[in-house]
Amino acid sequence: GSAGEGIWIIKLKSGNYCKTFGERSCGDDEVLDLMEANDNHSEEHTVGEFIEFCVNGRTGKSGTWTSKGTGKYLEGGKEAGGQLVDQRFCPRIVEGELRYNMVGDTLIGIIHKKPKEGGISAVGGTGSIYTYYGPKEKKFANLTKSFATTDLPKIMPALGLGDEPIPLWWTSDFINSSPPGTDAKDEKWIVGEFNCSCVGISKCLAAYCKDDTPNACYTDIAKKDLADVKKISDILGEKAIKILIKAAKEKAKPAGPGDYFSGEPVDVSSLTKITKDDLGLLPQPSKPRFKTALVGAYVRSQPYGGSDKSSNGHRYDSIPFANGMIMAGMSCQLINYVHDEHDKFFSVAKNFDALIVRCNPGQIKADGGSQEKFDDSM
Repeated sequence: GSAGEGIWIIKLKSGNYCKTFGERSCGDDEVLDLMEANDNHSEEHTVGEFIEFCVNGRTGKSGTWTSKGTGKYLEGGKEAGGQLVDQRFCPRIVEGELRYNMVGDTLIGIIHKKPKEGGISAVGGTGSIYTYYGPKEKKFANLTKSFATTDLPKIMPALGLGDEPIPLWWTSDFINSSPPGTDAKDEKWIVGEFNCSCVGISKCLAAYCKDDTPNACYTDIAKKDLADVKKISDILGEKAIKILIKAAKEKAKPAGPGDYFSGEPVDVSSLTKITKDDLGLLPQPSKPRFKTALVGAYVRSQPYGGSDKSSNGHRYDSIPFANGMIMAGMSCQLINYVHDEHDKFFSVAKNFDALIVRCNPGQIKADGGSQEKFDDSM
């Protein structure tokens, strides 16, 4: 749901729950008591009507709905974000939830969002009460410590996003799931949701237009609020530059096992690829001052491809040679001369500004080629 639309708190009107989860399934004619989180309004529908609304929206089978939404939650399939999530209800939501405002891995503030009396949603515009706390608020110290030190590093890997940075500006909403009266040190909190889709900075709300403030703008934000916002934006900038620097370093990492960094900037795809990978080779510069290649020879009838080879087929010192060229601002692709495609090789070779030949004497001949023909063409 967006801003609570499409989020339904559902109860069986009859209260006819089974003692053990899964003992029975509801019939299509059983009546559900529904409350939607966007405005806390209530409706009653049968199970059949609710399923019809979720799948097909307003139809002759779905009954009459007062919801602002249109249903059809599966429309477009998975690719379009169509989904239904069954999430266990946490009854202590009536006491409110804690929203942790995060910039990367740094907590910058906590908001206690308490639903309006009789409601169960603290979405903005529903009459909910918001209380603001700093990141070091003592009453939430145990939760903060547990979340920031133990759980935070596990979130992205748990979502299958271990290689991605934590979002730059996001929130985590917590609901107390412990029985009332539990000591703070023993409390368990459940994450109701993570938000990282255009999360708003609440101190800037004075700058957005409404019917009664059609000309709202940046200068309408109070100076005190702007000072708080500046603290947030300064941290945003610091975190953003760290993310980008880390990403740049990742891109600059040498080739790993199975990586091949010699495919550009000159197109060498027409040549036979002899070696297994470019392990240790630096990435090619995006705008090289000159385009060069290091030419090797591989004896297909000899162990390892010749006495001077590493296990991936390159000469043992080719990588340092090429990396020196790359560090000087030139590209340096590792290619192999295969005598069977002599003409094709030199057609490609003409596209380089320079060639570094690292073919051990006798290897071209040992592979069945002619050293003289190679030298003449060079």
